[in-house]
Amino acid sequence: MLDGNWRAAVDRGLTPIGRSLRRTGISADAVTTTGIVMASAAAVSIGLGYLRFGLLFLVLTGIPDALDGAVAKASGTSSKRGAFFDSVSDRITDALLFGGIAWHFAGTEPGSTMMLPVAVMAAAMLVSYMRAKAESLGFDAKGGLMERAERFIVLG
Repeated sequence: MLDGNWRAAVDRGLTPIGRSLRRTGISADAVTTTGIVMASAAAVSIGLGYLRFGLLFLVLTGIPDALDGAVAKASGTSSKRGAFFDSVSDRITDALLFGGIAWHFAGTEPGSTMMLPVAVMAAAMLVSYMRAKAESLGFDAKGGLMERAERFIVLG
């Protein structure tokens, strides 16, 4: 919902930042990889109970996720391979973040509470799969509830 409604305005704001990063020689793949590293730091921080650091790293995870496309467009390297890498990295960061929460719950909450983030992760992966499958069959699958931006907000 947020991605679909605000995407054009956000892209306009990110375009100059993407151009600046391109001038420094940073590639879109490096920006995407930085997001995975930030998600790993968030997951470990959350898992160890450092929730404020986890929130900080969660926010830092979102920045490269927003910027990698702008860098690719600014450098003229937008491609299907890059879109695939970005999509796969999004699933990796989702798994890391939900795994960090499950790890935290496993050590702090009684019973099977730790399974809640696992269930949410499964639902998030299903949403992404359904969108990809629909688009591969020629359907328009943009929009809907709990896209990536909403998941980050709820996770925070």
